[in-house]
Amino acid sequence: MINLQQITLHRGDRTLLSAFDLTVNPGEAVQLIGPNGVGKSSLLRLCAGLLKEFEGNASIPAMSDTLYFGHKYGLRGVLSGVENLRYHCALRDQRPTEGELIDALSQFQLGASMLSRVANLSEGQRKRVALSKLVLANESLWLLDEAFSSLDTEGLSTLTALCAAHVSNGGTLLFTSHQPVLLSVPVRVIDLGAA
Repeated sequence: MINLQQITLHRGDRTLLSAFDLTVNPGEAVQLIGPNGVGKSSLLRLCAGLLKEFEGNASIPAMSDTLYFGHKYGLRGVLSGVENLRYHCALRDQRPTEGELIDALSQFQLGASMLSRVANLSEGQRKRVALSKLVLANESLWLLDEAFSSLDTEGLSTLTALCAAHVSNGGTLLFTSHQPVLLSVPVRVIDLGAA
């Protein structure tokens, strides 16, 4: 699924990673940890096909088979939660029913706020709208950058259940988190601060 060999990443004059190797197989969950600025987000962006400047060899899935959740949620403020989710699905040639869209948003406890313009929602509600994309995702590779942070107990429970089900069904999960994440599947932890 992911095979990185001798990857070196730079940010300006600073080297983030040097001669780094990583293999992540289908049906595997891997958590990247380490201090801020060590290259966790950059590594996820590389795996998503969004970072083009690096040294080494990277074998990654096509962007069409990758769902990337970054620090920017990719939401349109003028659209409602339902409309944003429909728009996201249309970009991926998915045509869920209205009921499927509402169910996906309901799993993240959005209630009536799913019908409000995203620009009028709180930061936590916007994050839940963005995370609801996972409910309808058909991509094999999920790349989640700090998706587990700033969620309440219900949101965290929903997200961990979705991730565990994805991995149990043969999907691949690569994620960053500064907090321990307990999934019902094994998680391999890689400390980039020690790399």
